[in-house]
Amino acid sequence: MTEQAFLHKLSQELEQGELRFPTSMEVTMRVLEALDDPDMDLGRMSAMVSAEPLLAARTVALANSAWYNPGGRLVTDVPKALVRIGFGKLRALAMAVAAEQLIHRDVLSPFQPLIRRLWAHCVDVAATAFVLARRCTKLDRDAAFFAGMVHDIGQFFLLARVWEYPEMLSDESPLSDLVRVWHASIGRAVLSAMSMPQELVDAVDDPELYGGEWPPQSIPDLVFIANLVAETRNPFSPEDENVRQGLARAATLGLDEERLAAVLVESAEERQALIDLFRIA
Repeated sequence: MTEQAFLHKLSQELEQGELRFPTSMEVTMRVLEALDDPDMDLGRMSAMVSAEPLLAARTVALANSAWYNPGGRLVTDVPKALVRIGFGKLRALAMAVAAEQLIHRDVLSPFQPLIRRLWAHCVDVAATAFVLARRCTKLDRDAAFFAGMVHDIGQFFLLARVWEYPEMLSDESPLSDLVRVWHASIGRAVLSAMSMPQELVDAVDDPELYGGEWPPQSIPDLVFIANLVAETRNPFSPEDENVRQGLARAATLGLDEERLAAVLVESAEERQALIDLFRIA
């Protein structure tokens, strides 16, 4: 009954377009501190914002809103979004999500290790998608990175809102089952409600969307492959590791082992740079 009430409330919010996103306080505070640096440039700030799924999603959503985008030209990555909205609006946005998280941080503390593992996975997928786009395709590498960061946003959303139902915090197993079953549909609904471009909505995990071509011809296909070959697995994934590796080999048949190894080395460097940037393990 508790799970049904939880999902019913989320469904109502999605229908009404009234979503609340508590996010990682540590990451948001790093962004706020960076905004106070007089030498901060667009490239460094874009990297910080891009590494936090919920803040990144809100930044792009704001840039695509009617106020900032009267001509209807959508942006699909953080750098272009920041050029459009400016650092001043980013500060206000970061303060809003920081305040939300500050209110509920203590309640979520038992789940922080799980949330951190999920964050590390998203960073890994984003870095891998970025490198694959740059080395193996003609796809936009910044859009690939952003899509990699938000492809599991449904899981972040569910975890960020579970504090409202303390009964669900007593045992990790039912919560994990709920996240596994509902994250894709919730993630697509969240991104759609935030007026994300359809290509980003489609990047949410869904095996039926994979086109099966190498090199991948779309951002969703690229993220699907990056999710398979990334070193850090999703903590909610029910797949056996051997199955995941088998799927990864099948999805990268057009990529020789030496080149794939080079991609993984480079993506690991990108991932570590982001982890070091935020000092979050």
